[in-house]
Amino acid sequence: MNADKNMGRRQAPAGAYTIPTDLVDLPSRGKFYPPAHPLHDEECVEVRYMSTREEDILINQKYIEKGIVLDKLIESVLVNTKIDVNSLLIGDKNAIIINARKNAYGASYAFAYMCEKCFKENDLTINLDELNFRDNIDARFTDNGTFTIDLPVSNVSVEMGLLTANDEVEINKKIAQKEKHGLVVEPTIEKYRRIIKSVNGNTDPLYIASFVSNMPIKDSRYLAKIYIEYSPDVDFIYEHQCVHCEHLNKGGVPLMANFFWPDL
Repeated sequence: MNADKNMGRRQAPAGAYTIPTDLVDLPSRGKFYPPAHPLHDEECVEVRYMSTREEDILINQKYIEKGIVLDKLIESVLVNTKIDVNSLLIGDKNAIIINARKNAYGASYAFAYMCEKCFKENDLTINLDELNFRDNIDARFTDNGTFTIDLPVSNVSVEMGLLTANDEVEINKKIAQKEKHGLVVEPTIEKYRRIIKSVNGNTDPLYIASFVSNMPIKDSRYLAKIYIEYSPDVDFIYEHQCVHCEHLNKGGVPLMANFFWPDL
């Protein structure tokens, strides 16, 4: 990290105990952040080890009820206080959360899942140290950390950005508002309005909204496929053979209560 990006670093009072820190590799490698962002082109971020302060955050009922407990945890362990948690890409947030858990409670994570064939419960333990990144980011990048693709049917060039935590919050708010007023809910359209930054260089939000509402389905499916491929994240997928029927199950590792409380 360069000197400018260290300016937001927390300074411990003289004589105070200094909590050890660690570097978390970012799935995005900083490629999808705009130049003004503290993590622009940064391949890792410095975090503090979890302490009793973070344990109190995890049991804070107000945070739990509001669904912001993990955001508050990330905010607390980040060394650079200039990093806005809401501006983080989802994959980078996941990497920080997993790192915090490993440093606090170890890399072994046990959970139970139900076989998709025989519906019987299986116990599985994974090593968080063995998780890899999904980081296929060989894209045509712009100076703003976005990337462009050409759609197959409409033959237009679309500039796309990855969703941040704040984007997801705003999308959910708009959906909730429409449901409250009995309006048609359009989750796919709301998501595309956030992802797409320009169409053939046109950045007018009204034009983008019009394009999104009229996008051919084949273009929509292609866009969704490329978005997933270019979304850097932790590959949190497990494969396990059922001990009861030998069916090979594959799915996303669930973040159960014992993810941060392994002794429960």
